[in-house]
Amino acid sequence: MEISGYKIQQEIGKGGMATVYLAIQESLERSVVLKILDKIQGATSEEMIARFVHEGRIVASLHHPNIVTIFDIGRSGEELYISMEYVQGGDLKQRLQSHISPKTALDIVGKIGSALKSAHTHNVIHRDVKPANILFNVDGTPLLTDFGIAKQMDLDKELTSTGVFLGSPNYVSPEQASGINVDGRSDIYSLGCIFYEMLTGSKPYHSDSVIEIVIQHKTSPVPILPESLSIYQPLLDRMMAKNIDERFASAEELIKSVEKLQSQNLIDENISPDFDVTGLSQKTIDKTTTKKKHIKLLIVLLLISATFFFSLQFVDIKLKSSNVRLDQISTNSVLSANSPMPGHAPIQVLQTAPSSVITGENTENKTKESNNLNSEEITRALSWLGKQCLDEFKLTYPPKDNAYYYFSRLLEIQPGNKSAYDGILSIAEQYVILAEQSFAFNEIKKTHSYIDIGLQIDPKNESLLSLQSLMIENKPGFWQTIKSFF
Repeated sequence: MEISGYKIQQEIGKGGMATVYLAIQESLERSVVLKILDKIQGATSEEMIARFVHEGRIVASLHHPNIVTIFDIGRSGEELYISMEYVQGGDLKQRLQSHISPKTALDIVGKIGSALKSAHTHNVIHRDVKPANILFNVDGTPLLTDFGIAKQMDLDKELTSTGVFLGSPNYVSPEQASGINVDGRSDIYSLGCIFYEMLTGSKPYHSDSVIEIVIQHKTSPVPILPESLSIYQPLLDRMMAKNIDERFASAEELIKSVEKLQSQNLIDENISPDFDVTGLSQKTIDKTTTKKKHIKLLIVLLLISATFFFSLQFVDIKLKSSNVRLDQISTNSVLSANSPMPGHAPIQVLQTAPSSVITGENTENKTKESNNLNSEEITRALSWLGKQCLDEFKLTYPPKDNAYYYFSRLLEIQPGNKSAYDGILSIAEQYVILAEQSFAFNEIKKTHSYIDIGLQIDPKNESLLSLQSLMIENKPGFWQTIKSFF
């Protein structure tokens, strides 16, 4: 494929109506993203082309620091394309695979809210606000993208009147799901769903059925946040109100509420910073320095208590070490379809739940003995290191510096520790995400490996078991149908 004036480097994504490439704009020698419309056969092709062109014109008219910049839109031979800013920091869907602090979540809501304010001021509704459409610059600035199904509020309403709703089921507003006319408050609802997911790590509504999820968006109450996050409940309630008249009337109102929360100093300023793409920012350097201090503290404390811990045998957590063949798989970082990956990663396996870990003779007395000797500091250090590795997506690799390693060591010292056990279950959940992502890209071999590793860690994980069954059934056509909804 050739586009005049551009040198295509590689395919980086595919949507419902276009394929996305990384390219070089030859006149300026800069990297850009080219979105090229797929060739569509049939009577709808002109309508799809019109929507594609409309997207480019809409976004090109929106000049805002939190909206991806459009450079050019045009035709090259039979190809219709949009050239846009190349954003290298990944997207929010990737970042949701790791912990996001409440402070960061609120900051993202405020900045994307500002982008929506600009769009709504120009009579543009995005209509598909979701994590995959929120990108990040290398400095962490969030950018709203993909206005492919946006439309001017004062344009023809025929598309909605057909009864077809446009958007993603996990983030669709009640009115959008009903196929009725929508305004900017629909985007605010979708952003509210994202806010809930950033705070809790879970989508607001769950079901095996896409239809059931849509129904829940229309009828179920706004989900309740955990007690520790209750300060954000009023904001979430207004963003996700089922009655559109009870929602924020505008993105500007939303921004004011976010700024009020930020100014009240109710957010923990000491929460560890999230996900640094380049690994070169000062925040990441500070995080690494702190981590090294914790490791040194851990070593010193272990040496001080060596004579006591030497007699403490492993409790009845059935741990074994195995080299799992991970053909071209690494858990060092968030993976993309084209990421280079090494061949092996050592995996350690947990087979016993907390309720059954304390069965060894004299284990309780030995544990008490160890607790009296700086065990609190050791426990705190191990817990911190485990959570940091989860944040950095170091799940089971590299050896002796990964989330599973630190959480399992913590369980050896303090059997039944809920934080450690929850951390290990979180590792399995990360493998669910990796497996689903690989499955979506039809990377079958990689998907099998992720499922196998995840089930070694948590043999009862329902999502992994379901995906394993789906893999056995081997129905790629079904999966492609489901993908079309997201």
